[in-house]
Amino acid sequence: YDYKNKYYLGASFRVDGSSRLHRDNRWGTFWSVSGAWRTIEEEFMQPVKDWLTDLRIRASYGVNGTLPSDYFGYMGLSSISGGYLEQPGIQMSQIANPNLKWETNYNMNIGLDFGFWDRLNFTIEYYTRTTKNLLMDCPVSMTTGFSSYLMNIGEVKNKGIELTIKIKDFNWNTTFNLGHNSNKVVKLDGEQTQIVSGTQIHKVGSSYRTFYVQEFAGINPETGNPLFYTNELDENGNYIKEITENSKNAQFIPYKHAEPTVNGGISNSLRYKWLDLNFLFSYQFGGYSYDTWAQKTEHGGYDSYANIPTYYRDSWKKPGDQTNIEVYMPGKSSSVSMHKITSSRRIHSTDYFRLKNITFGITLPKEWTNKINIGNVRFYASASNLWTWAAYDNYDPEAVSAGSATQTTPPLKTVTFGLNINF
Repeated sequence: YDYKNKYYLGASFRVDGSSRLHRDNRWGTFWSVSGAWRTIEEEFMQPVKDWLTDLRIRASYGVNGTLPSDYFGYMGLSSISGGYLEQPGIQMSQIANPNLKWETNYNMNIGLDFGFWDRLNFTIEYYTRTTKNLLMDCPVSMTTGFSSYLMNIGEVKNKGIELTIKIKDFNWNTTFNLGHNSNKVVKLDGEQTQIVSGTQIHKVGSSYRTFYVQEFAGINPETGNPLFYTNELDENGNYIKEITENSKNAQFIPYKHAEPTVNGGISNSLRYKWLDLNFLFSYQFGGYSYDTWAQKTEHGGYDSYANIPTYYRDSWKKPGDQTNIEVYMPGKSSSVSMHKITSSRRIHSTDYFRLKNITFGITLPKEWTNKINIGNVRFYASASNLWTWAAYDNYDPEAVSAGSATQTTPPLKTVTFGLNINF
């Protein structure tokens, strides 16, 4: 509802059902309310409208839902196994959970829009997002035949600030976007305070994607073997940083987390007579990822027929060498290979700054095209992912999913040439 182009109200209500959930929990109710006040249109703002050309305050609150990714995640399932004594067999493949329900997200957003001289525009937004009934694989007793099963468990809270700046100067438009998000686990099942999931730990009071690893302490310059901090806890709850070559004596600890501190983009659009130039930069700072693929490649010579990372060129070769890469020895025992150790050496910064896209175009003048009854002719050249700076460049910082870097194909560098003709 819009009243006098000054006061805005909005509301929505919907009910969704999905066969991914048991019929008793199939339906979810979701709603939202919003409002805005275009303050610049008030009478008392008239004296400043010659320089303050926009001012708007807005807020919204709403609930939406997320479904399990598996179509049949709530069902108890059996599957045909490989058989037993050359006879076919059926085994239980999934535990039933008829109580599985929608994951619900409660979102609040408060925004302020303001502009000066109709050329410089700002948008500042503060948001919180509380996720309840979080869909998570919860550990269960191995006597069930399974190590975990999908449940609604816990609560996670995200909050952050986003800033957007738009600049208009003749035919030059710039948009700068900056986002900051932080999150922490508020609650799990009410009893557990932490759940270990692969290389991450979901711990109350910490970021949801906190890494859980043994802490790497470098390479022994005399032997070329990897070193680790023991990280035993003292009576005050502090980690004891003794160094050992035996990774079995090193405790797993919560380490850095995957969520970046800031991310965003910078886009520019320039036009001068026949020429136009558009380019977009994207960036991210403050996050980390775990190199899952290194579990295969950091074998140090144990599997001499497997792939070897290029950074092994800098491995330890003789006493006194200062390096973070252990000695490479074909045929070495697998018990001392780094590929078996979930260590902090595999955690890398995902900071990057990338020229995401750039396009240059030439549009022929109207007086030329009108003579041949053509509305518009434009030649252009465009390139994607042309240049990237990354804090760690052994894998693409954007080819990371949920904090893990796997053998994912990085974004391609592409160059396109084109001709647009409108009649």
